[in-house]
Amino acid sequence: MRAHRLAGFLATTLAVHRVHRSAAASCSSWSTRFQQDIEGVCVCNATTCDSISTEHLSLSNDEVGLFQTSKAGDRLAFSTLSLDDASDSTADLIIDSTTTYQEVIGFGGAFTDAAAINVYLMDTEVQQLILDAYFSDTGLQYSLGRIPIASTDFSEYVYSYNPSADDFAMTNFSIDVDKSPLSNKLGLIQRALNETTTAGRNLTLFASSWAPPLWMTTGNTTLNCEMKGYPGGDYWKALALYYSKFIDAYEAEGVPIWGLTTQNEPTKQELAFKFWQSLRFNASTERDFIKRDLGPLMKENHPDLKIIILDDQKDLLLDWNASLLDEEARSYVSGVGVHWYKNLDFAFGTLGDFDDLAAFYAKHPDIFILATEACEGSYVEGLGTGVGTHLFDYSNITWQRGENYARDIINDLANYASGWTDWNLVLNTTGGPNWADNQVDAPILVDEEGGAEFYKQPMYYVMGHFSKFLVPGSVQIALSVSSDANSTLEEVDRAAFLTPDGQLVVVLSNRDSTDKSIRMSLAAEGRALTVVLPANTVQTVLFPAFDEGSQSSDASSTSDASSSSSGVALTPSLSLAILLPVASCLLLLLA
Repeated sequence: MRAHRLAGFLATTLAVHRVHRSAAASCSSWSTRFQQDIEGVCVCNATTCDSISTEHLSLSNDEVGLFQTSKAGDRLAFSTLSLDDASDSTADLIIDSTTTYQEVIGFGGAFTDAAAINVYLMDTEVQQLILDAYFSDTGLQYSLGRIPIASTDFSEYVYSYNPSADDFAMTNFSIDVDKSPLSNKLGLIQRALNETTTAGRNLTLFASSWAPPLWMTTGNTTLNCEMKGYPGGDYWKALALYYSKFIDAYEAEGVPIWGLTTQNEPTKQELAFKFWQSLRFNASTERDFIKRDLGPLMKENHPDLKIIILDDQKDLLLDWNASLLDEEARSYVSGVGVHWYKNLDFAFGTLGDFDDLAAFYAKHPDIFILATEACEGSYVEGLGTGVGTHLFDYSNITWQRGENYARDIINDLANYASGWTDWNLVLNTTGGPNWADNQVDAPILVDEEGGAEFYKQPMYYVMGHFSKFLVPGSVQIALSVSSDANSTLEEVDRAAFLTPDGQLVVVLSNRDSTDKSIRMSLAAEGRALTVVLPANTVQTVLFPAFDEGSQSSDASSTSDASSSSSGVALTPSLSLAILLPVASCLLLLLA
């Protein structure tokens, strides 16, 4: 009898939870340059590089796709589970696809001079692999990009598009400095646009300026500079025209500009130790610039352009409202941009300013929130994960940096942000080049010495949990946590979405050192699922696109996790190849 009961139990379990791993191209951690394995890093060269499975595109009506990245070594590893044919009112997470919130704009990174320099240092075949890694259908499928207007600290020198003094009409404006042979910045953007088009995605691009041409500043410097005159005057009107000419010039090269931030980080940070090109102004000056100069000119020349205010730290958000309290200025504003640097790598549990995002959304639901810049390695040693790159410290730093990305992205989205923009797409292994000696980290680092290999860090794979599956036009949907699960899931960040094709997507990140078994119920669809979320793991769970015929015949029915047809939920890391031999052995022993 025991054997018969066990046989029935195993047969039911294996039938309901058909779990398998995909056979996507594998990753090697061996570095020819360093002559050693680099823990937690995928080393790519012209002959060896991993790719991401596309099996999730052909899920059946009862299959759930699961992508997993973990400290234990998974890198967007794909597996499948099967749905229970009933909802579960006692589940840990209740997902309500009928309650929707903000729309997703996209996820991506910045096309800095440093990124272009590093990509074009590589062999031709390796350059294409980097583009594929970010933009192809077997890569992360980035849908958002930030373009600096002229130079930043991640340039090799300071430059503008019009150094001709008092050229208020911008007759000498030129973006030639962004073109070959002087630069590959424009060429890199054009290649990325071609790649995303081939992969069936659109690349939404927004621009930000670090500083105006030198002749517009009061102290003959672009470091912590101020503009001459006041908004409405000749210099501010020239600045607005400078931005408009940039958009014209890039669009003439086949690069459409969707949005423009008023200024990158207009406030001076009190504890900053290094300085680079930075125009400083307050919220009132921004308001006057928008309504007197920038707004009217862009409405005339680029009527569909999205003007984005702030573009600075999240903790400024609620007080940076002058442009929104002025009816005329507000009429030109579409969004607000936020940066993450005061998270301080979550050195304290209360950091993140996520509540401020929710409060802003409640006051201004018509103004989108976009995370416009973030990167790791921007602090000092001893604070968070420190400064610069740490390619060889996986256990203490590089995994933690990936987990920090997941924590910030999920909580930004859960508090109504519409997307998230990484800083440099690509840096070298020292975190540059950067003329101001302000080296940081990036998801992909390149071998700047040999040009033959590059390194995908955990941050790269974490970005993919969002960029690949939350396509533009997706919306956040309601996700509630049962009172019983609140304490258990305290270290689990989570958010749920509905794509334009009707697919439910849930992203989970377990920051705890213990595994979590999580029961999820789809309230409207009448289905349920249990997933095991291992310690220090990020998962993206992809439910099938439900139609009326694929939903449960009794969407209002409920079932306890212990009495559902699945019986036991299997961790995705267990494969069918392991379960079958175990089952056979148990049956023989009990026969």
